Amino acid sequence: MMLFWCILLGLPVAACGCLAAVSPERATRFFDWFKESRGAAWVLAAVAWFWTAYECDTIGIAAFDRFTKAFPGELWILAAVLTWLVAIWMPKNLPVRALCGILMLLPGELFKTMKPFRPEQGVAFALPDIVIYAAYAGAIAGMYGMFYPWRIEKAVALALNKKTAARFSGAAAAIAGAAVVFTGAVLSLQACSN
Repeated sequence: MMLFWCILLGLPVAACGCLAAVSPERATRFFDWFKESRGAAWVLAAVAWFWTAYECDTIGIAAFDRFTKAFPGELWILAAVLTWLVAIWMPKNLPVRALCGILMLLPGELFKTMKPFRPEQGVAFALPDIVIYAAYAGAIAGMYGMFYPWRIEKAVALALNKKTAARFSGAAAAIAGAAVVFTGAVLSLQACSN
C-alpha cells in the first residue's frame, strides 16, 4: 500500500516536471487544457468529494457522526450532490481547486501507511521523511489553492512562460516526484524482505 500512495503523490509531479523541463511549450498547452477541462473538473471534484465522504464516514467522532450519519448513505448522497453542484455552479478554476482538495486529503491516508516505517525517536532524518515532507508540501499547496486557485494558475503560467524558469522548476519537480516514488519502492522492498 505504501508504494501505491507514493506513486499517487510522486508520479504526477514527476511527469509534469519532466514535461516542463523537456518542453515548456507542451507543458503550457497541457496546463491551459487542464485548467479549462470540464472532464477533469468533474472527475477530480468527484474524487475529492467522495474521498471527503469516506474520511467523514471513518472519522469516528460521536458528536460529528450524529449529523453525518443521520440516515444510511447520507454522506455518499451528499458527495454526489456536491460534486454536481460545484461542477455546475463553480466551474471556473474547478480542476485546480479539486486537485488542491485531493492534495489536502492525501496525507491522512499516506501517514497511516507510513507509521510503521518511521524510525525511533532521536533520528534526525530517515528515508520516510522524504515522503512525509512531500506530503506536507502538497497539503500546504492544497490549502492555499483551495482558497486561491487563480493564484496557483497564475504562478504556474508565469513559471511556464519563461523557458529557463520552466526548465529549472520542471527539473526540480521531476526530481522531487521521482524521489517520492523511489522512496516508496525502497520502503516497500524493505517491508517485503522483513
